[in-house]
Amino acid sequence: MKKIILLCLLASNSAFSSEHDHEQFLLEAIKIGNQVQEQTKGKSLVEKLPIIENFAKEYTESPVALDIIMQDLGVQYSFAGLHKKVLIAKDTSAESETLALEDLTNYKVKSAESEILKRSQLHQIVMFNEAHDIAQHRVLTYRMLSGLWKQGYRYFAAESLNSSASSQVNKGYVTNDIGYYTRESTYANLVLKAKEIGFEIISYDLHKPSKLDTIDERETNSALTIKEKVFDKEPNAKIIIHVGYSHINEEEWLASKLKRFTNLETLTIDQTTRIERSNTEFEHPTYTKAVKEVVLQEPFVFVKGSEVWSSDSSKWDISIFWPRTNYLNGRPKWASLDRVNYNVSTNDCKNRYPCMVDVFKFNNKNEVPLDRVLILSKSDHKSVFLSQGDNIIVTTDSNGNQISKIKVQN
Repeated sequence: MKKIILLCLLASNSAFSSEHDHEQFLLEAIKIGNQVQEQTKGKSLVEKLPIIENFAKEYTESPVALDIIMQDLGVQYSFAGLHKKVLIAKDTSAESETLALEDLTNYKVKSAESEILKRSQLHQIVMFNEAHDIAQHRVLTYRMLSGLWKQGYRYFAAESLNSSASSQVNKGYVTNDIGYYTRESTYANLVLKAKEIGFEIISYDLHKPSKLDTIDERETNSALTIKEKVFDKEPNAKIIIHVGYSHINEEEWLASKLKRFTNLETLTIDQTTRIERSNTEFEHPTYTKAVKEVVLQEPFVFVKGSEVWSSDSSKWDISIFWPRTNYLNGRPKWASLDRVNYNVSTNDCKNRYPCMVDVFKFNNKNEVPLDRVLILSKSDHKSVFLSQGDNIIVTTDSNGNQISKIKVQN
């Protein structure tokens, strides 16, 4: 698990090679990772958060260490359903954005979903990327599943999934064991919906023996695994691949390796370069201007004729813009996934704060909740989202001890 996380850190930090020696970065990541793991071992998620926050304070003067710690903290906040804190954590080690405003004057704004569906008809591989701490990026893929299924896409692959993922999802819920980032509720919903629609779930990352422990080897092995599991068996197959950060890069990462081994052009969709920040000071000016002027309250793209705008057309085909997050009782509206809002009562935590509220389908051992939020105090009013059918709402204290459990029919 630790190896996967370290490789994901490398994929997310595109600037490390020019600012820090690769080997130094890895050594620092291993050192910090070991320290965090040692102090958080056996702890509940609620207990982990202040421990990692204290690490961040300790390493304020070390940019490399702070970057590693804040990425981990952001992921933990996402697991806890604390999106506002995710954005703040993401920007803690960020620098003020000084890049030039891109001219999109001659482009028209279009729905991202409809434009992707137009272009996906001409492809067999569609790749969406995400920032691993931004659960919002999983929502677009979630929304696209039904439309892509209608176009003949039958395979769903994700970077986070381990080799036993497919068999475990057959239980009707996602377990904590199928991957790391899938422990976040939106990701769990994404995988579960793909399975419910009928997609064959494909895992591919780190399945082949590693000799060099390089990014190039990882990407090559991943592409070969996808080819063997999908295209060697069904040359005309269509697959959705959900990845982190740079893996959609068509110059040298997974997308480029897939083309090399399958001779297929991949439709690559980026969500990580023009994004919302906790402070506009850290935003790309193109994003800030776009969301100020565009009224569309869904993911959008810029189109000119047959061309869809990309922040780096040599690396990916489409750049996605999400509107600024709107909140309902402290929860992002995009996190609802069209589910019903349920206000958490102040009595549910019985004055034992912080208090975790989980929504389960079965409440089986090791089941990833389909929604989750951490309530920090009595004045911290939050809500959770309920799916159709039975919803089991469980509240636990900071030690993971159950406070209450109720069943709500929706």
